[in-house]
Amino acid sequence: MIKVLRFTAAPLAAAALAAFVPQATAQDATGPGISLELGVAGKVTSRYFGSSNLVLSPVPLIRLKRLELPNGFTIGGGSDEGFSLSPSIDVIGKRSAADSPELAGLNTIDTAVELGVAAKYQMGNFRVMGAVRQGFGGHTGVRAELGADLILKPDEQWTVYGGPRLNFGNSKFTNTYFGVTAAEASTLYPATTTSGGLYSAGLEAGVRFQVDSNWAIEAEAGWSRLTGDAASSPIAVQGSRDQYSASLGVVRRFDIGF
Repeated sequence: MIKVLRFTAAPLAAAALAAFVPQATAQDATGPGISLELGVAGKVTSRYFGSSNLVLSPVPLIRLKRLELPNGFTIGGGSDEGFSLSPSIDVIGKRSAADSPELAGLNTIDTAVELGVAAKYQMGNFRVMGAVRQGFGGHTGVRAELGADLILKPDEQWTVYGGPRLNFGNSKFTNTYFGVTAAEASTLYPATTTSGGLYSAGLEAGVRFQVDSNWAIEAEAGWSRLTGDAASSPIAVQGSRDQYSASLGVVRRFDIGF
């Protein structure tokens, strides 16, 4: 079953910013300034980690492509080849029995915002990437991702990519989403403590169509399988160890000089 979540402030803010920033864009993306992509996507994901239900929600797309300061310090820009760093941001939605009655007796977990850094190395038609983020709000753990892609470019407009994905979390993260405290314990959800480490592994594939120099349309689909303590958690046993995602979005590039 796919349920639809209401629009939240973050994607609306991204859309509003996209509406006003074009007046400040620059045709030449060289010299001191910032280049970024802003957009919004509709994304279908598991309602919570270990859930067998899917939910459709809007998500903002915010990507730093280039930052050049007046003193010459530069992040990104130029060719996609080689090594690059960028900010990494993710949001994990609220988990509650009010939205998911099968979780009756388990504590509500508030929305979590994760902030960190991502790294990528690309050589020809192959790239490897990773990210590490600190959680705030619903969880205060650390989550990390590793992946690799084979990249195909049939022409200048189309890019197709796909490859394996590994997801890691420390014990604070895994106990928040897969653990069950003694106070929460019941017949369906016995008390459970989890260890940190690899909690899921899977595959992801995507396609990007570059409409013109500014606009692009993107689509992605992914599958992952919970592993280790996460797979043994009663939350996954009552739900599903298989987790799916799919998204379709549009982004616009902005080049703003300082």
